[in-house]
Amino acid sequence: MRYLTALLVSLLIPAVPVLGQENLLTNGTFDERLTGWSHLDLVSWSEEGAAHGGSARISFPNRPQGGDALIQCVSLEGGRLYDLAASVLLPRSEGSSGGVSVRLQWHSLGNCQGPILRGAPSLDFGFREPAGWQTLEERRIPAPLDAASALLVVIPHSAGGRPYAIHIDDLRLARSVEFEEAVIPAVASATGARGERFETDLWVHNPAPATREFVLRLRRNGGPSLPVVLRVGPRQTRYIRDVISVITSRQDVTGALEVSYDPRGGPMLVSARVVTTHEESPGNGTAIPALSRKAARTSTLFPGLSLERGDTVSFNRVNAGAYNPNPVPVPLTFELVDGNGRSLGQIERVLEPGGWLQVNDVFQDAGADPSSTEGAYLIATSHLPVFPFVITVDNRSGDGTWVTPQDIPSGLLPRS
Repeated sequence: MRYLTALLVSLLIPAVPVLGQENLLTNGTFDERLTGWSHLDLVSWSEEGAAHGGSARISFPNRPQGGDALIQCVSLEGGRLYDLAASVLLPRSEGSSGGVSVRLQWHSLGNCQGPILRGAPSLDFGFREPAGWQTLEERRIPAPLDAASALLVVIPHSAGGRPYAIHIDDLRLARSVEFEEAVIPAVASATGARGERFETDLWVHNPAPATREFVLRLRRNGGPSLPVVLRVGPRQTRYIRDVISVITSRQDVTGALEVSYDPRGGPMLVSARVVTTHEESPGNGTAIPALSRKAARTSTLFPGLSLERGDTVSFNRVNAGAYNPNPVPVPLTFELVDGNGRSLGQIERVLEPGGWLQVNDVFQDAGADPSSTEGAYLIATSHLPVFPFVITVDNRSGDGTWVTPQDIPSGLLPRS
């Protein structure tokens, strides 16, 4: 199987490079069965897909060493940046397990001929709970200056006493957008449930010795706001008070904020804080992180949402939500779990493409009583990576606390 690459490359038809964000791979979504792909006999087409119907099914025998099962060659431009993404389904199987690596090989000649220049970072998938579709993405991969083509190689492996079926879908290799992006998952310029006022302040620091531009775009259901282009001087910090009202000219808006800039001048440092004001008891607010695109998740645990300390639990409420950076709708499930691992209820929503939502008071929405629930936590799951968030709000001052999302350890799932 290791010689499959050399054997099949001669059968490939050179691809025409496409600039922008279009997929360079032919039939990466497998909508046209296995058209455009060279593959072993163990690869077949399946109706099951990650986002919609159609995927490649690899019925891999017990071969822990792995091998090239599915490949495609594309033409590209050396010295440019590229994004690589894939979705994989690794099902639960008694006595067997498996994984997949999706790799790039750069070549100096077209049609993936000539020596391999060097490898690129790979997307490595392994089984994890809950069993289901996983999506990984590696952004801004630099192609060598003398690269003329790249070979995408899918390498499955399995272990156990019997064959293990793996599905792969939505393979994507595209030119990177020529800007870097920071996502602030929850921003507001709005009045809260108990009269408090939430306003998001933004800081953008430019460590470079030249003036630079950055772009602000608010994301919410109903479509994004118009982009706003601002400048920040050399080694200066731009402070924008109540940034949402500045870019929308409104004062009753919530959503997610994207901050993008040209990375060729180096990184820019982005930070945000929600300031809380209340006529009777002004609060201190809370910091909100600016996250890279890689921070999007398909499964997340938010701990420490309730406590037993007299009646102080009544002083807090828990809000949860998410931002969907994907161009397709994404179903999202929140599951509230008590300290003993028992499910207290689920909240299901659908995130629009590029959409944002927030569920106010998840205990009430899930039908759970926080006063009798010690150590509760929340699990968020989706089939494509999104930016879930949880903010607990002190009802006395209006202060919010950003709850840091945690990876879900294997086996730590709610018992319904």
